[in-house]
Amino acid sequence: MTGFEVYKMYLALKQHFTKQDYDYFKYRGKVRANEQSFEQRRDRYFFKKLATRYSNDEVMDYFVANFVNDPKGYLQSFSKDIYTDWKTNRESFTYKFKQDVNTLLDDYQTPYTEAFEKLFTLESGHPPIIKHYLAGNISIETLVVFERCLGFVSNFDKKLNDPIWKDIRIRTLKYAPFVNINCQIYKKVLLETIRTKL
Repeated sequence: MTGFEVYKMYLALKQHFTKQDYDYFKYRGKVRANEQSFEQRRDRYFFKKLATRYSNDEVMDYFVANFVNDPKGYLQSFSKDIYTDWKTNRESFTYKFKQDVNTLLDDYQTPYTEAFEKLFTLESGHPPIIKHYLAGNISIETLVVFERCLGFVSNFDKKLNDPIWKDIRIRTLKYAPFVNINCQIYKKVLLETIRTKL
């Protein structure tokens, strides 16, 4: 992979994470880019360094990790540390998901099955699950699992229209295709966590 190819991947992923109508997978990462203008960019060495340091898949993961952290895609905020933390989180995500579910249920009494439903209740302001995410108590991956397996976004869209929700919404939906989720496994983890909390 060349520096220019890495740059094109960056542009495509930036469009994916920032533009509602661009889908990286649908358009197979195609973007308009000129190699000549790339060579005149001051940050070209950043892309060339990534090309020598990582494989194709690793470059994509590096960008995805950093875009999830900063969807606007400012290169100054991109770092290897963010990528390393993201990889560690991904490798132990089933355990992290279990911790997140426990955290979500901590505010409630039994029966936890009813408490779980309350997390998605829209009464005033943001629902509890979104408040927990904003407070940093649960990860974006946990929201992605709940969206993929339970589909809460369309329900929230009916009542929420504020900039905070719009940001979380787009981040969740745009990140989802990059997260490999087996809903049967996560539903099982969810039910086990609810059972063991009793």
